[in-house]
Amino acid sequence: MSEELRGRVEGLSSHRQELVARLLAARRRPAGDTIPVVPRDAGLLECSPEQRRLWLAAQTDRQIAAPNVTLGLGLSGPLDLGALAKALTGLTERHEALRTLFVNAGGEPRQMILGSLDAPLTVVDLTCDPDGEETARRLAVAAGGERFDLASGPLLRLTVYRTAPREHRLLLVLNHLVCDGGSLGVLARDLADLYGGRALPAPPSVTYADYAAWAQARARAHAGERLDHWRERLSDPPPLFGGEPGAAGDAPPRSPDGRTSATTTVQVEGGLMDALRGGSATPFVTVLTAFSVLLRRVTGSPGLVVGTVSGTRARRELEHLVGCFINMVPIPLRVEGTEGFRELVARTRDEVGTALSHEVPFDTLVSGLGGRRRPGVHPIFQVALIQQDDPRPPGGWDGLRAFEWSHEVDDSAYDLTLTMIPRGTGYELVLTHRIDRVPEVVAGSLGAAFEALLDALSISPDVPVADLAVPSLEAFLRRPASTGPGAPETPAREARAPVPGAEAPGAVGDEPVDERLAAEVRRIWSEVLRRPDVDGDADLFDLGGDSLAITHIAARVQESLGVEVPAWMFFEAPTVSGFVRALTALGKIPDSLN
Repeated sequence: MSEELRGRVEGLSSHRQELVARLLAARRRPAGDTIPVVPRDAGLLECSPEQRRLWLAAQTDRQIAAPNVTLGLGLSGPLDLGALAKALTGLTERHEALRTLFVNAGGEPRQMILGSLDAPLTVVDLTCDPDGEETARRLAVAAGGERFDLASGPLLRLTVYRTAPREHRLLLVLNHLVCDGGSLGVLARDLADLYGGRALPAPPSVTYADYAAWAQARARAHAGERLDHWRERLSDPPPLFGGEPGAAGDAPPRSPDGRTSATTTVQVEGGLMDALRGGSATPFVTVLTAFSVLLRRVTGSPGLVVGTVSGTRARRELEHLVGCFINMVPIPLRVEGTEGFRELVARTRDEVGTALSHEVPFDTLVSGLGGRRRPGVHPIFQVALIQQDDPRPPGGWDGLRAFEWSHEVDDSAYDLTLTMIPRGTGYELVLTHRIDRVPEVVAGSLGAAFEALLDALSISPDVPVADLAVPSLEAFLRRPASTGPGAPETPAREARAPVPGAEAPGAVGDEPVDERLAAEVRRIWSEVLRRPDVDGDADLFDLGGDSLAITHIAARVQESLGVEVPAWMFFEAPTVSGFVRALTALGKIPDSLN
């Protein structure tokens, strides 16, 4: 380490020094610290911690499952559809993550890599539509939010919207288990080169399956020592951002145009960003701090937890690999209101460093913290800040002009998500909210209030943030409140009859319990939860149950009783007695017990 760099590092706080040390150590790892090749004769392969988290969410609560990853590309000129189809096939041949399916092996996810895959390519001709561009965007919203079957696949699809004879809009949609935002640049470059018939360099020597097994082993080795930190930092969680959820199993409400989420956008020019940063803070820390001030003013709670993405692609051999290399990390923040923005920026920078230096796989963190899960509500945090890479597409599309085609995805795992997108010297800040948790009228006002707050913070960075006069924010706060942050009534959920015996945790009800069925369910719960004796009225989540326990119990119930159990039943019927009554009410008593 150079003397100049050493001096800069020594000036950092201890936990930020630890983070820098981790990053430097990753670059100078010993020669023997390589990612081993996984034998492929074993059939099903282990998933990475990142994939495991996403799979568990998809199995247990689809409302908080990660949205698809999408790439929008505009092409002007004579597009050769045959060459494009060939390029897409070449893409799946090169990146085995795109040929991967995910199966349930006794409640655990496993990768199944196919030798070949026919990737769907659909052409939608809109040349006769006078509003072809708008129609393409509307269709892309629906296509981007359409879920994949993880066990059957394929987990990607390419749609070409022809808006004019020489105008095409491409939408590549992939499931998050096989791709992250950082992989989109790799896919965009490879697709352009394959379309132009150019030879690609040799594929990476390490595959994603190799990384998955290596990462899982490392996660097991380091998780225990870091969980104590999180138990202390998250011991007093803030109120749920969007209020209490509706009943488990209910279909999420939709807007009149059929959407479950909506967005509003705030443009931050380069000059405003420079004024907010004050010369030292990164754009990410600056925006996170401003976002925390907004949330403090809106919710009234000084304690906040904002989730963010931490990239796990820290090794050189992973740079050109396609796969999921992101972990979600909670950032605990506190805004009393007496601090100036500059002071809060410095504090936020330290909190980010602390969180990253104690990072553990998110599913491990959720299990380690325990506590009751609420259906439709993301655990630990319900608000997230995501920083995207520059979306400008690569060149190399022979005979075509390529440009970014912006589009929305009607899907969100969080109540409110703030996405940072680079635009020249500034940023586009996109607020996405779930309409069942944060109504659209509120989110629209929130965007205007955030814009005004950013201006006020840049002008008066040392004034206590509670004293800043932001008229549009004050008008927003005067809105009548119901559930959530100043929210008016949300659209009504589609009603579903309650399950007998599951009206409340531990409810017993009047109907008699089938004792043989209860004994078998009790045995399964005892074995999965590793509890010698499970009382019929004990709550699953109080006993240490989590998403993984739900998938294990569901798999064991199906194996033992031949009954497929929907995940929402565990939330509405979290006791053995309630669970048995729910099975009975839904007609799921196995024939062997009738």
